[in-house]
Amino acid sequence: MKPYILFMISLLTSTAIAQNFETGSYLVSGGRIIKMDLVKRRNESFKVSILTTGGEKVYAFYPLKNNEGSYASKEDNLVLTKMKGVLVLLELDPKGAIENKFVVGLSRKDIKKGRKTLGIKSDFFNEFINNSNKKESRYLPEFYVKNPTSKFHQENVGRIVFFSEKPTVGQEDLSKIKTDFKVGDNIWAVAYLPLSLRSGYLYKLSNYSQDIYGNMNYWACVGIDKFEKDMLPKENEIVNQTTVKTLYEKDLDKNYIIFQLLTDRLENSEVDSDGVEFLMKRINERMGSYKHKLRIALTNGRMDSDKEYFHGYINFDASEGTEIYKEMSSNMAQKILDAKPLPIAVREDVELEAEMLQQVRIWARNKNWSNVDFRKAIITLDWQVIKDDYGNIEGKYIEGNILYKSNEGCGYRNFGFIRKYLGSSKYDKNLRQYTTGPVGALSCDKIE
Repeated sequence: MKPYILFMISLLTSTAIAQNFETGSYLVSGGRIIKMDLVKRRNESFKVSILTTGGEKVYAFYPLKNNEGSYASKEDNLVLTKMKGVLVLLELDPKGAIENKFVVGLSRKDIKKGRKTLGIKSDFFNEFINNSNKKESRYLPEFYVKNPTSKFHQENVGRIVFFSEKPTVGQEDLSKIKTDFKVGDNIWAVAYLPLSLRSGYLYKLSNYSQDIYGNMNYWACVGIDKFEKDMLPKENEIVNQTTVKTLYEKDLDKNYIIFQLLTDRLENSEVDSDGVEFLMKRINERMGSYKHKLRIALTNGRMDSDKEYFHGYINFDASEGTEIYKEMSSNMAQKILDAKPLPIAVREDVELEAEMLQQVRIWARNKNWSNVDFRKAIITLDWQVIKDDYGNIEGKYIEGNILYKSNEGCGYRNFGFIRKYLGSSKYDKNLRQYTTGPVGALSCDKIE
């Protein structure tokens, strides 16, 4: 066979191996990793032997769904993949952020070329970057998504992307992507995550509570800040946290969150109702009638802004028309009030309810609450015997929600009442106000 034909065959074989992972021995750019041997198996997975300065360890790497040419181990969170056409070995943290990135190649020339392509100047530089990455407050992580919904997802993992219409993740209409909005626009967004919420971000990117039945409830929340260099952080803040979406069980296994940020009118709103009311009010109060650059970040409300990794920026023209947000906030607040039912009575007793109301009116007079008109008592907790810390009976205890009207609005307040124990199985016939509890708002139309 002629020499140039042999040369061409050798070149084609080398190129094929360099572009994809195949059976062979590879050099690795990491200072502590000496080499890596791959054996491709019949099921398209790899047996991988990684030799480090600390010894050798053998892994099984399996193909990743929706990520052709990429493989992941089921232990130690390692990934073999390509970045900018360069073969790499990634070490991921539990949340999908890249902790270490090693170039993989057949020769030192491949390693050098790969480093240049990925902007890695030396082994020392690589280690310095990796160590800096562990200080969360000083860097924006680079993420790797193992199961992307699309190439667009891969390219935007770790970001929030904004749309003029509600998108379909995996089939995004790129013509609907926008960064410039104005008052009255619909603003939709997708946060592209490396892992599902359930896998790593449930408590970092959501607010949550447990109901009386032990069920957990979750909400996706965002913080919004003006991006103005001459302003103090608190001056830039529009909202530290506002709820944009209730998260259901089906949402927790997705590695993305679709949410609406702003709507043109309430009928088109898919934002959580409490979130709409609060955010619209804050925009009207804090936005300022001019053009802004806004930073929107997923948050649990307890993170510093430099740890709110999943964020995006939009330009928002608030030069005129922000009063529509005040109107929508007011209308939503009234809608929420109208939807709230009266407290449910556990029993009805006209005489007892009258005693409760009398005691609360005495309490209000002593507190100088002359502007609060307590109108009706609803019994919400039936009689219970309560004891002190030593087991001695203090009395019979009962609770009620007392409906009120005031200059500031209407609602109810919870009160506890007691009939003191007199001994010999006898209790005081007089009811006394004993505790105070939470307040709830109600529509004034519901209060007689």
